[in-house]
Amino acid sequence: MLARRYLHHLNRVVTPLGDSMQRVAACFTDSLSARLNATLTPKPSKPLCPSNSMEVLKIYQIVYQACPYVKFAHFTANQAIFEAFETEDRVHVIDLDILQGYQWPAFMQALAARPTTAPFLRITGVGPSLDAVRETGRCLTELAHSLRIPFEFHAVGEQLEDLKPHMLHRRVGEALAVNAVNRLHRVPGNHLGNLLAMIRDQAPNIVTLVEQEASHNGPYFLGRFLEALHYYSAIFDSLDATFPADSAQRAKVEQYIFAPEIRNIVACEGAERFERHERLEKWRKIMEGKGFKGVALSPNAVTQSKILLGLYSCEGYRLTEDKGCLLLGWQDRAIVAASAWRC
Repeated sequence: MLARRYLHHLNRVVTPLGDSMQRVAACFTDSLSARLNATLTPKPSKPLCPSNSMEVLKIYQIVYQACPYVKFAHFTANQAIFEAFETEDRVHVIDLDILQGYQWPAFMQALAARPTTAPFLRITGVGPSLDAVRETGRCLTELAHSLRIPFEFHAVGEQLEDLKPHMLHRRVGEALAVNAVNRLHRVPGNHLGNLLAMIRDQAPNIVTLVEQEASHNGPYFLGRFLEALHYYSAIFDSLDATFPADSAQRAKVEQYIFAPEIRNIVACEGAERFERHERLEKWRKIMEGKGFKGVALSPNAVTQSKILLGLYSCEGYRLTEDKGCLLLGWQDRAIVAASAWRC
């Protein structure tokens, strides 16, 4: 009853239309309400999402263009893969979360611009919806044709914990890269070790790993809550600096991308809580424990990231290096960490 009274008061003072602190407080208030309601019902109610998949795609495009977080992830991973493939003439990329394939057009253009002939490129795209992955493959195939890159695409419609080695379409004589951007944290802990062991057994030339730099997987609720509050406050603050005060686009980004993440971290437990972000240091221990060794990201990757940040008018983005890895943050808070690994 005391919690309900506090939440009732909070709901009167927070607003999703105010400054960044008011908006993030509104998200956390909603998430706390869902957590409290979950004590009375079997499962917390799910946040509303656009029913139109095209609307969801538009929102992701807004994030991709307006904020550097996703582009940083893609460009940094691409540079590491490109350098690992530098002298190869048959290359294979396994993307563990292909989505709409936004990461690969720039990579394919870079391959087409190589001084030597463009290599034969295969991409194995993984995602939960086979139809969606096939559509992404169709678009990438058209692009490869226009760039005159020999290309092949394989669609895999599976959750990562259900992947089997034969689904990865490994071939002898091809250089292999495995790409994991903001995806491995969702693999259940009892399956992650097996997945990484399977990837290691494919003997990849490089594994690129990008994850949100946050500790949202601790055993204690209060620690997770405070960590999430600081982390998403920084993200909402960066959105404030990116969009106009009354931006409808920013409201959609917060409502349909970041609010559901907050709600999952705060309101859900057990198998229902799939946003299990870990910090870079924890990922280092996980990767090294499975036999991987860190590969330092090159000076070219650092230069490219600095150029990328220079395209944004905001002054608050910060790039830092940590033992060969790159972290992108807002002010003094790291938001995304990129690393590369080999067997």
